[in-house]
Amino acid sequence: MSISKGKAKQILSNSFVENHEDVTEDRALELIFSCETKIRDVKEERSNDDKLNAAKSIVKDLGNGYKSAIDYEKAKIQFLLEKVEEIRGDTQ
Repeated sequence: MSISKGKAKQILSNSFVENHEDVTEDRALELIFSCETKIRDVKEERSNDDKLNAAKSIVKDLGNGYKSAIDYEKAKIQFLLEKVEEIRGDTQ
């Protein structure tokens, strides 16, 4: 996990930090396991969320037009760069 202890303290409630300041190793490991289980459950819920999946699909569909336009312009640039190289090669 990439959250520093300082950042974690900013995210967590003061009561959680205070209640677990002197936590034992065994209790900390139990809590970590519990948190990992909750993370897995939330991720599973997120992947099964019909509204969220529908919204993602809409965003993807809306973005496809922009992506196609960008890809088309990039293809034109690549084609023209190759033509410039051909022209330069013919004249040198």
